[in-house]
Amino acid sequence: MSLSLNKINAVLQLRLKLMLSNLSLLFTPIFAIGFVIIMGSLLPNLDGGEAGAPFSTSGFLLSFGLIFNIAIGGISMSSSPIAEEKEKHTLRVLMTSSVKGVEYFIGSMIPLLVILVATNILLIPASGVAFNDIPLPAYLVITTLASLISILIGYIIGTYAKNQAQASLISTPILITLTSIPVLKIFNENLAEILNYTYGGVIANLSDALAADRGYQWNVTDVSVLAAWFIATLGLFIYIYKKNGLDSD
Repeated sequence: MSLSLNKINAVLQLRLKLMLSNLSLLFTPIFAIGFVIIMGSLLPNLDGGEAGAPFSTSGFLLSFGLIFNIAIGGISMSSSPIAEEKEKHTLRVLMTSSVKGVEYFIGSMIPLLVILVATNILLIPASGVAFNDIPLPAYLVITTLASLISILIGYIIGTYAKNQAQASLISTPILITLTSIPVLKIFNENLAEILNYTYGGVIANLSDALAADRGYQWNVTDVSVLAAWFIATLGLFIYIYKKNGLDSD
């Protein structure tokens, strides 16, 4: 299947214009950074030794900021526009202009991914974790792959839902679960073991290791979890897309 770079670029430019004209789509990344900065100034600077528990303020803030940006931002910014365009039937204009579904999704994904990755980097100093303590290649690979997984989940929801209300209804329990991971891992050790097999759990483990000055080492579990989630979400998205298309009623 051949792809047209010109059509991908056209979709990309269109998506950028729509995002700049609707700044509410950028609210989540901005809020993630702002929340981390504000909470960092309010919370005491604790680590495991001082608190007597496996807790680090900077680690918690980085973990929460990353999951908030990647989960809520990635899923909502990818699902909402598709559901809105399906509801208004504006996707039919693109489909009748010979733009393929793959070209539409790639063109739409690029600006989203750039915004998510840039926010993930800005969250490092915002949370109080030093750049010198960050193994940047591992950090970028893990957070970028997690961002791609969230975008794919958003695409699944947007493609399956018939309108924005249904997309929001489907997204809500998923977002609540993902954003609760940092807190659940702290207060329930048994549940923490289960959450380690979610891509949100991998992000939380990365943040905790960086904030506790333990460094982060690649391991088979984290790599396997991320790879499995990516393959599963990509496969499910392809199935949903083939079954429903982009503009099904």
